Amino acid sequence: MKITLTGKQVDIGDRLRRHVEEAIENSVNKYFNAPISCTVAFSKEGEDFNAEVTVHPAKNIVLKGSGVAGDPYSAFDNANTHIATRLRRNKNKLNDHKGKLGLAELANEAVFPLHETEDELDIDVNAPLTIAETDANIPVCTVSEAVMYMDLANEAAIMFRNSANHHISMVYRRKDGNIGWVEPKADN
Repeated sequence: MKITLTGKQVDIGDRLRRHVEEAIENSVNKYFNAPISCTVAFSKEGEDFNAEVTVHPAKNIVLKGSGVAGDPYSAFDNANTHIATRLRRNKNKLNDHKGKLGLAELANEAVFPLHETEDELDIDVNAPLTIAETDANIPVCTVSEAVMYMDLANEAAIMFRNSANHHISMVYRRKDGNIGWVEPKADN
């Protein structure tokens, strides 16, 4: 697994790098045989250190966790514990369960390129910026699996292709803490 460490106003020495690499390997390798990548970003705000961990353990699965503490080791450990707890809670859904493919083995994915021609661009200088940084992987899954993806990635919303009817759908976290589900009308 490729592990990338960055530091903003934080010196990342060899000892911290070894600590991060060992802890991430131990946490993720319990549930995934060949994790893809991990990014750990350290920053300092006032007296506290922040650690933001993004793990890409398998196709279509992204985990995000963050931690705050008085030293970078504790901040990272808090974030890593958060990720390990979420993996442990969802391990039955992530692994092969009762003859169905687990989420880690999902093979069906749709990739929608974000390339536009110059003719398609209509720039309004007063509008907020819309930044597309990567292609979007839209997983094929059930609604409950999409909610799990959203929780694992620590995101407010996720778009997915519903395995029941193959329509594009979306789940999102509402302001009241409940989960909302948007399912488009079927074309007649």
